[in-house]
This record gives sequence, structure tokens and C-alpha cells, in this order.
Amino acid sequence: MAVVSLLNQAPYRRTYSSRERLNVDTLDGSDPWLSPHSGTERHQYPHSSHHPGGGYFQRSPRRNFPPRRRCVTQEGELLPLLHTCQLSTCERITINVSGKYFETWRKTLEDHPDTLLGDPERRVQYYDKHKDEYFFDRHRPTFDAIFEYYLYGGGLKRPPQVPDDVFLSELDFFEIERHVVEDYRRGEGYISDAVILPERGFKRRVWMLMEYPETSLYAYIIAIISVIVTVASIALFCVETLPGMESKHCVQGSEPNWVDPFFITETVCTTWFTLEVLVRLLACPSKIAYFKDFKNLVDITAVVPYYVTLFNVLSSMTCDSAKSSASLAFLRVFRLIRIFKLTKHSAGLQVLILTFKASVEGLCLFLVALTVCILVFSSAVYFAEMGIPGSQIHSIPDGFWWAIITMTTVGYGEVVPVGPLGKLIGMMCAVSGVLTLSIPVPIITENFNKFYSHKTGRGRI
Repeated sequence: MAVVSLLNQAPYRRTYSSRERLNVDTLDGSDPWLSPHSGTERHQYPHSSHHPGGGYFQRSPRRNFPPRRRCVTQEGELLPLLHTCQLSTCERITINVSGKYFETWRKTLEDHPDTLLGDPERRVQYYDKHKDEYFFDRHRPTFDAIFEYYLYGGGLKRPPQVPDDVFLSELDFFEIERHVVEDYRRGEGYISDAVILPERGFKRRVWMLMEYPETSLYAYIIAIISVIVTVASIALFCVETLPGMESKHCVQGSEPNWVDPFFITETVCTTWFTLEVLVRLLACPSKIAYFKDFKNLVDITAVVPYYVTLFNVLSSMTCDSAKSSASLAFLRVFRLIRIFKLTKHSAGLQVLILTFKASVEGLCLFLVALTVCILVFSSAVYFAEMGIPGSQIHSIPDGFWWAIITMTTVGYGEVVPVGPLGKLIGMMCAVSGVLTLSIPVPIITENFNKFYSHKTGRGRI
């Protein structure tokens, strides 16, 4: 009798939904939701798993029971008279992903109405009316992460064993919100810069030539020339500082030499930089966005020292006034930043930049720990060396230099403690430095491995 009782209760523990109401079938074509059988009631099990014998089973008619209240769902649908579950239970949804079952409330899914599972009209095509479930022949480990996103919200986290391209493919299939996918892609190191182009026409073609080397052969040649000129200008700036290689263009107390090789080379490089700046400025889609870009500001700043010096020389035709603007020449070294624009064509540079950007928090923690140790050991060694003849640490700022050199294990040796207590503090400072330097190593290594594996194999952009 206990077995029969359990079996009799089985059909009433099943969940019902509005979708099942539309797909339920009966032998006589009647609607069991509105016209339940009177007297002896019959129920059909669609699968043998619900009943050992399959087919129909018969139970005794009800006697002397008060009429049941008809439950109504949130959509206003009437539940069967023999349905005994609570209203919240009726909103439960079962999802079968390649044989692995997930169950949750309908409201949990519909809190994300833009997704496949959150939209009843889109997910109905995967509904199995016989098993009362939604079936998806998809990747099960990936759906574990997707299901956790539905339950708890927040961001997506890819399981370590799931390849990145498979994970993105499943996100596309289940139509996860675009902003959530973009947050995941940024965390994994994907580059998704918004491409803003001028309107169709001559300006658009010029902008593509100057900004996107991969679009055509001419654009690639222009990019190569820009890199060569950039490297040449930086090399020239460094060579001019060598003894015996000084520029003879403008010597104090004499007239300028316009045929000096250094001056001619610098003039050619600056002319190219100026043309590049002007062409990109005239062809850019937005002047405001152009001046907000740090690389463009560097391009403009790199040519300013040359024109300031040239204007001063031409105004007096002597080299006396050029000395006042020579201090601006160091700004030309900022042209080196232009090389970082090549990162979008070099996977190695992309990995390095993304690694350090993702490790900012770990590096900040390292700097805090390093600063604290420097303050502690510099103060300790100062008081330990105070009053000792021949002491080389005369103040706490002197201890700063000694502490940073000792903690980084450089050890120049020009400032050292001479007393026994100072040497003991120096030993402790060296050991603490080694431990402190190890703080950012695992953080940087983890981020590097993530971005490197993404860029060299599994990632797709």
C-alpha cells in the first residue's frame, strides 16, 4: 500500500507550466485542465519511468471530499483539480543540457529577458512536452558557468578546462547580454577598440592610410616609413650627445650652419612628423577625439622644440638665442611612445602591456610594502649608527638611499653601516627586500600566462 501511495502521488508532484498546458495530449482530445474526468479517474504516464507498468492505472473515486479550489498561475491559467503543488512550485523550470539537469524558478531566468532562456518565446522551440523540460545539446561545463550567472549575477567566469573559443561560442548561442560578454572579453585581454571612421569619401581613404596599416599596401608602407623616421630621430638625438659628435649647426657666438648633417637629418624627420600630424588632423573623424588621444598629443609635442629653436635662430640669425630653447629638445624623446602604436600588430607587446595593466593592484601592494620597509629600516639604521665614528648615514633621507639599494639587492657600497647593530639591521633589510620583491611575481606570472595562452592559441577576436 505504501508503494501504491507513492505512485499515486507521483503525477501530482510534477511541475506544470503554461507551456505544458498548451502541449498536453489526451486520448479523447479533451482538455484535462478544464474538464477532469468524473468518478473513476484515469491518468496516463507517457513514459515507463513514471510508472513501472506503463499505460494507465486506476484508483478509487473520491467520496465525501469538499470541492477543491482551482489554483491560478500568474498568467491567469487554471491548474488541474488534482494539482496539489504550491503556486511557486508551478513556476519551476527544468533544463536538460546533454543529459545534465538544472532546475530553477522561471523568474530567475526571466530576470534576464534579453537572453535565450529568459525569453519564453525564444526558448519554447527547445521545449519537450513529453518530458516537461527544455533540452539543449550543448557543452555542459560551459553551461555550469552560465547557470551560475543566472543564479547569482555578476560577471562570467570561464572554467579552466573550457577553451576560450568554445566558451564564447556557447555565450553566443544562449544570447547572454552583450555588455556582460564584453566585460568578460576585456578581462581575458581581448582588444575591442571602437573604430570611428569619417564619412565616405576622400577623408575616409586618407584616414585609413594614416591610421590602419593593415587595410592596404600603401597604408603599410606609410607605417613602415613612420617607424623608420621615428627610430632615426631618436638615434640622432642620442648620437648628438657623444663627445666629438656634437652638432655644428649652431655654436654659441657664431652664425648658424644650415648644411650641418645633423641639422638636415633633424629637419627631414621633423618635416615628416609635421606632415603626418597635419594630415591626420585634417582627415580625423572628430577633432575633439583627436586632441584627447595621448599619442596625438605626443606627436604634436615632439615637433615643438625644433620649431621653437628655429624661430629663435631666424629671428636674430645668431645662435645666442637658441640656447634658451635648447632645454625643450628633450621632448623629442617622447616620439618613442609612437612605437607603442605597433602593439595592435604585435602579439608580444600586447601580452606585456595587458599583463602590466591587469597587475596594477598587485604592483600597488608591492609599492606600499616597499615604502613601509624603507621607512622602517632607514629610521632604524640612522639611530643605530648615530654617534659612531666614521658613520656614513647622517640622516634618515641618507638611510632612504641605503635601504632601497639594499632591499633591491643592488648594493653599490658607497653607503654602508659600520656598527654591529647597523650591520644586523642591514642583514634584516636585505632579507626583507627579497621577500618584498616576491610579492608581485605570482600576480604578474598568472596574468602573463592567461594573456599569453589567449593570444597564442585559444583566443579569437
